[in-house]
Amino acid sequence: MARAAGRDVLVRLMGEVAELREEMQSTRMHTRILASAMSSTLTNMGSMRESMNAMQQSMNVMRENMDAMMTTMESAVGQVRALSGGLQRMETGVGRMARLLGVVAESTHERLEKVEKRLDALEDDSNTKQ
Repeated sequence: MARAAGRDVLVRLMGEVAELREEMQSTRMHTRILASAMSSTLTNMGSMRESMNAMQQSMNVMRENMDAMMTTMESAVGQVRALSGGLQRMETGVGRMARLLGVVAESTHERLEKVEKRLDALEDDSNTKQ
């Protein structure tokens, strides 16, 4: 009986050893899968880091370009303001010139009318003397 009991213990022990072996193989496989996934993740993180560095450089270039554009726009606005002031001064000058031309035209018209009247008077005098 002791032998039978010893065999039962040995069989149970062998069964437990076999189960432990399967669990260890399963654990080893899970560990390999996790290691592979972590390796892939680390590789992807390296690629992502490189992409983020490239993106950051692009954003810096974009920021520099935008700063240059803003400087250009501010310069253009200043030039437009200066031009606007010049146009206002020109408009004032043009208005003055138009008024002066109107005065000159009236004065010239009045003088021409006086000259025509004198010529008419001279013609009338020369016609009556004949």
